[in-house]
Amino acid sequence: MRKILVTGGCGYIGSHVARAFKQHGDQVILLDREYRVHTMKGMDSFIAYDYASPVGLSSMVMYEPDVVVHCAGTSLVGPSVTDPSEYYDNNVAKTITMLNVIKDMPKKPVILFSSSASVYGEPDAFPITEDAPVQPISPYGQTKAMIERILNDYSRAYGIHSVCFRYFNAAGAEPFDYDLGQAPGATHIIARALEASIAKKPFVINGGHFATDDGTCVRDYIHVWDLATAHIQAVGFLLDDYPQPGAYRFNLSTNTGISNREIAEYVRRKYGLDYIFGPMRAGDPATLIASAATAKEVLLWQPQYSDIDTIIDSAYKWYTR
Repeated sequence: MRKILVTGGCGYIGSHVARAFKQHGDQVILLDREYRVHTMKGMDSFIAYDYASPVGLSSMVMYEPDVVVHCAGTSLVGPSVTDPSEYYDNNVAKTITMLNVIKDMPKKPVILFSSSASVYGEPDAFPITEDAPVQPISPYGQTKAMIERILNDYSRAYGIHSVCFRYFNAAGAEPFDYDLGQAPGATHIIARALEASIAKKPFVINGGHFATDDGTCVRDYIHVWDLATAHIQAVGFLLDDYPQPGAYRFNLSTNTGISNREIAEYVRRKYGLDYIFGPMRAGDPATLIASAATAKEVLLWQPQYSDIDTIIDSAYKWYTR
């Protein structure tokens, strides 16, 4: 049994990762300044503080975790442009504070860091691989790229080994009991389309004239539970019988593109939805599809729930519980 501490453990990603580790048989501690009761199922402990606060940091030292899953952070691209201060403070400065405590711990945990596809900016080629240029175009993306570089340096200098997961479009809900999912008001299209369907309100697709087969944006979606299980595979890679010390980066994606119109049409056919087309959003690339071949080869990870039907249906069951 390993001891897993999850920063941001009550959030959408963190709660699914925590649940997956718990089902794997590990001891799981959540560290989060926000409390969400539905995320507590089966957890061993909860620390209700900011991860970089004195209490949060001293708890990390006290628990001596084998693994720190670092999901805490501020995560919306648009607001990062208008208020970058919060993003550089919460995502970068506080992470450095946490890492500077970890580097002095007698037993250093490995770090699994929630990075983002936003580090790639607007890629030139598809599918996107991990060796594509890192050229973020938002402060949010910059903060993720900075932490990736810092973790690489801290691995070499202090022996803090890590995996950075570059998430693409995480969606869906816990696929067994449907008791974990996104909070109302989420920003990505699947959540928005389902909320519009349930509320019987019209749904707006941003842009209908992109250079794609049906004129709408194409994105690579991954079920949040598949994302969570990749973390378990990463711990095996870093810590088990043949450990691989270092700092690594992996895409978590499916190499499959789903268009905004396909999502809206699925929701319309199955649950009912009226949708219209609105203006394009500034900076929206037409297509973002990534390769997860490295995660599959190195971590032996295989997504099982990331077909779009399972993603949408699991989210619907969560929203209508």
